[in-house]
Amino acid sequence: MEKDFMKVIMNPIRQRIVQYLMIHGQGTSKEMMEELTDIPPASLYRHVKILAENGCIEIAEEHKIRGTVEKTWKLCPNPLGDFSTEAAAALIQNGLLSLMADFQKYFAREDADPQKDLLSFTTSTLLLTDEEFMMMMQKIGNVFNEVIYNKPENGRRPRCFTFISSPCEKEG
Repeated sequence: MEKDFMKVIMNPIRQRIVQYLMIHGQGTSKEMMEELTDIPPASLYRHVKILAENGCIEIAEEHKIRGTVEKTWKLCPNPLGDFSTEAAAALIQNGLLSLMADFQKYFAREDADPQKDLLSFTTSTLLLTDEEFMMMMQKIGNVFNEVIYNKPENGRRPRCFTFISSPCEKEG
């Protein structure tokens, strides 16, 4: 299940649908289309269906409207079920493999231009208490909240951010 979950969730359109539901709690496909205006309706419906079929989202409500049923979607509370250490390891490893594949596709493109595309990659080791770490994460969350509601408009393009927090190897 973990490998399938990563394959499902690592799609940029599905990530944006999940992000919409995280922000709003729930929403109909029509409401999602009003905010995610750069995604064609047929594509949005297809990706909602994939998320639902893979247990990532579920129906919160249904309303009959002029002979059709309008579904309101919400995130599933725990799409992976019981989450063991092994499941967490597999999820992270598959996520990293997916990111590696995305970079490989990017660099294989003839128009790949890391400087123009503002590509960045950084790793830092920080010395933080748990409280300091949580405060830092809250500040990062605040920065994200300033831009997370941005609508598509001229000059804006999707940018993927991946934050990974991991323990450092203990020195021998």
